[in-house]
Amino acid sequence: MKTEKQVVVIGGGPAGLVATYDLSKRKVPVVCLEADHVPGGISRTIEYKGFRFDVGGHRFFSKIQAINDLWQEVLGDEFLRRPRVSRIYYNGRFFYYPLQPMNALLGLSFPCSAQILGSYLKATMFPASEETTFEQWVTNRFGSKLYNVFFKTYTEKVWGIPCTRIRAKWAAQRIKGLSLWTAVANALFKQQVKQQQVIKTLINEFNYPRLGPGQMYETMAHKAEKLGGEIRFGHRVTEIRHDKGRITGVCVAAGNSATVQSGTDFISTMPVTELILRLRPGPPKKVIDAA
Repeated sequence: MKTEKQVVVIGGGPAGLVATYDLSKRKVPVVCLEADHVPGGISRTIEYKGFRFDVGGHRFFSKIQAINDLWQEVLGDEFLRRPRVSRIYYNGRFFYYPLQPMNALLGLSFPCSAQILGSYLKATMFPASEETTFEQWVTNRFGSKLYNVFFKTYTEKVWGIPCTRIRAKWAAQRIKGLSLWTAVANALFKQQVKQQQVIKTLINEFNYPRLGPGQMYETMAHKAEKLGGEIRFGHRVTEIRHDKGRITGVCVAAGNSATVQSGTDFISTMPVTELILRLRPGPPKKVIDAA
C-alpha cells in the first residue's frame, strides 16, 4: 500500500515559501514551520507606525524566465518595474553605481584615477598565482588600489570579518563575471548589451513589489494556504530526528508547548550550521566543530 506524502518544510523565508506554494499547487500535503510570526525571513518587510521597512534591499532580477514568471504569477500588477538608484559615498563624494565614466573621472582626483588604472594593469599582467581568498580574487580583477579603497572597507564593514578570511569562491558568486574592464565596458556600451548578458550587479532597473519584498512572501503564504497548504508561524524546530539515513520527524516548540511533526519528506531552509547542531542523534564532533 502506497503511503500518502506529507512534506514538512522548515523555514518560511523565500526558499521555504516557494517550496510550500509549489507543493500546494500540486495538491501535495505540506506544512511549513516558521519560527517568526511573519513570513519572508531576511526578505520580510516590517511595518512600524504606518511605515514599511525592508530588512534588506532585495531586488527581484533573474535571467531564469521560470522564476520571473513565478514572481509575476504571485503579485500580478503589484509587481512593479523600478529604475535603480545606487550611489557609493567615497572621499566626500557620491559616485554612480553602475559606473558612469565621466562621473567617476570628475569625482576622483587624477592621481587616484592613475593609481587605479596602474594597479589594474599590473594585476592583469602579473596576477597572483593563488586565488584562495576574497582579497586575492578581487585584486586580480580590479587591482590593489580599487580593492583597498572600496572592496576591502565595504566588505569588512558589511560582513564583519577580514577579507583574508573570506573564500574566493564566495567572491566569485557575489560578483560573478565582474572586473574593472567589464564595469567600464558596461558603462560605455550598455545600449548594445542584451538582457541575458547583463551581469547581475550592473543592472539599471529591476522589479520590486509595491509594498516591499515582504509583500511577495506575504501574498505567497496566503495563496499557499488557500490552495490547502499549512503554514505555522511561531513554530521553531528544535530537533531533527533521523534513523538509518532518513529524517523521521522534527521537534517543534510553539509558546509553552512542544510537539513532534512527522512526515514522509522534509525540506530544510534553515542555516546549515543550525541544521547540523539540531540533528538527533548528533553528528561526529569534527562535524559539530566545523559548524
